[in-house]
Amino acid sequence: MNTKRSANNDRLRELVRGAGLTQPASLLLFNHGINVRTLSLSAWKGYFCDVESKRFRVFSDELLAHAEKVFGPLQKDN
Repeated sequence: MNTKRSANNDRLRELVRGAGLTQPASLLLFNHGINVRTLSLSAWKGYFCDVESKRFRVFSDELLAHAEKVFGPLQKDN
């Protein structure tokens, strides 16, 4: 497993879990106000898959920066 490839995905999982959101709910928040093309639920689920899965997608640095802005303030441990 390439941990560098999946580090952003791991952080996304932490952010969504810390915010107490489901994948569909987190996608709605993530897509709200995004400056690029919105993501489909299928693509979003690919970011949560195991790195060995055929469905796995790498979560880019740019998308992670947006996720930090959206989900960071929602963390339950703040």
